[in-house]
Amino acid sequence: MNGEALWNKVISELSFTEEELQTTTGLWFKVSANGERLFVDCATEHNPSCKISKQRRISKKDFLFVYSYYDRWVNGEIGVRHELLPLKLQA
Repeated sequence: MNGEALWNKVISELSFTEEELQTTTGLWFKVSANGERLFVDCATEHNPSCKISKQRRISKKDFLFVYSYYDRWVNGEIGVRHELLPLKLQA
């Protein structure tokens, strides 16, 4: 699935609702959408929750940029995370 299709699916399924998801390390976080942005925050229903200091807003542009690195990261390419560090998600 390309990034645009994934964005549309996520926004559609999460619009005006929220869901808690678990990371591969076992931490939980809450995600929601308003039709234009994704919002990520600490989990309230599940433990252990992630330690996000404040809600993060993710724009489509930022989502697509990070998603463009996903295959490289999954395939174990070294240094991919460091290429993304300059990206600052809006708080």
